[in-house]
Amino acid sequence: MKMDEAHHIFREISTPDVVCWNTMISGYVQCGIMDEALELFMRMPKKDVVSWNTMIAGYAQDGQMDKALRFFHMMRKEGKDPDWSTFACALSGCANLAALQVGTQLHNLLLKSGHIIDIFAGNALITMYARCGRILTARQVFDEMVSVDLVSWNSLIAGHALNGYAKAAISIFQEMKKNGVAPDEVTFIGLLSACSHAGMVDDGLELFYSMSRDYPITPVAEHYACVVDLLGRAGRLGEALKLVKGMPIKANAGIWGSLLGACRMHKNPEVANVAAEKLFEFEPHTTSNYVLLSNIHAEAGSWGEVERVRVLMKERGVWKQPARSWIEIKNEVRSFSSDDSTEPRAAEVFMVLRVLNAQMRNIGHMSDSSLLDCG
Repeated sequence: MKMDEAHHIFREISTPDVVCWNTMISGYVQCGIMDEALELFMRMPKKDVVSWNTMIAGYAQDGQMDKALRFFHMMRKEGKDPDWSTFACALSGCANLAALQVGTQLHNLLLKSGHIIDIFAGNALITMYARCGRILTARQVFDEMVSVDLVSWNSLIAGHALNGYAKAAISIFQEMKKNGVAPDEVTFIGLLSACSHAGMVDDGLELFYSMSRDYPITPVAEHYACVVDLLGRAGRLGEALKLVKGMPIKANAGIWGSLLGACRMHKNPEVANVAAEKLFEFEPHTTSNYVLLSNIHAEAGSWGEVERVRVLMKERGVWKQPARSWIEIKNEVRSFSSDDSTEPRAAEVFMVLRVLNAQMRNIGHMSDSSLLDCG
C-alpha cells in the first residue's frame, strides 16, 4: 500500500468524515503500522463501531492480544455497543491468551446482546473455550448454535486435537461427513495434528493418503509438517526425512522445524544437523532453532558441535529476544517481561529466577536456556 500518498491526500481534506478516518486507520493496520493507526484513532473527532473494530482486529492480528482486549473494554466504557465482529476479534484474543475469565465474560455479554446467534461469534466461542481447555463447553456451544458451517466443525476438531482427544476428533470428522459437510485442507490439519500428538501413526497416515484419494484435496506444506511430526514423534526419523526429500513441494520452515524437534525427542544429532541447516536458510535469526540444535548436541556429549553453534550465532548476530508473559488479574489481562521496569514485581521475580538457576548449577543441573548464554 502507498500509505504516504494516502496520508498526503487525507491531510488535504478539510473536514474528513468518519469513513475517511476509518479508511486511513485500516490502511495502517493492514500494513502492520499500529503506532500510526493508534495516533490517528486518538485524533478522531468521532468514532464509530468500525473504528473500534479496526483497532481491536489490528492488535489481534499483530499478536498484541492484551491491547486488543483493552480496546474492547475501552469501547464499552465509551458507550459503544460491540457487534458480532467486535466479539469475534475479542474472543480471538482470549483464545490466544487462554484468558478464560475474560472469555466467559464476553460469552455472557454475547448472550445479553443477542449476537450469540451469529455464526462467526459462535465459532470464535468454540475456539476460545477449546484453547482454554474447556472442550466440553466448546461442544456445548457447538450443539446450541442455530446453524453451523465448515468452520464450526473445523474449530471443534482442532479443539479436540489441541486437548489430546484424537479419537474424539476423528469421531467428529465422521459425524461431519454424515451431516453432508465436505472436509477441506484445514479439517485435515486438525486431524493430522490430533493423530500426531496421540501417537496414532497408522490412523494419521491413512488420513493423509485419503486426502487426495478420497477428496479433491492436494496436501500442502502444513499437512506434510504434521506427517513429519507424526513420524518423528514415533521415532521414525528415517521415514520422515525420506518423506521430506521426496515431497512434490518445497519444504518450508515448519516442516524442517518439526523434524528438528523430533530429533531432540529421540536424540538424533545426525538428522538434526540436516534439518537445522535447512531451517537456518529460512530463519537465520531465530534464536530457538540454534538453542535446540545446541541442546541436541549437548545431550549427545558433542561439545565441539555445541561450540560450533555458539560461533555460528555470533557470526550471524543472533541474540535471544525478550519474551513476554500474560496473566489475568481481576478479570483484566496484563502482559509483562522480566526486565520491564514499569512492573514493580518483575525485578523481584527475575531475581528469584537467578537464585534458582544458581542453585541448579551448584547441584549439577543446567537449564536448556543456560546452554547458550545470550545475555
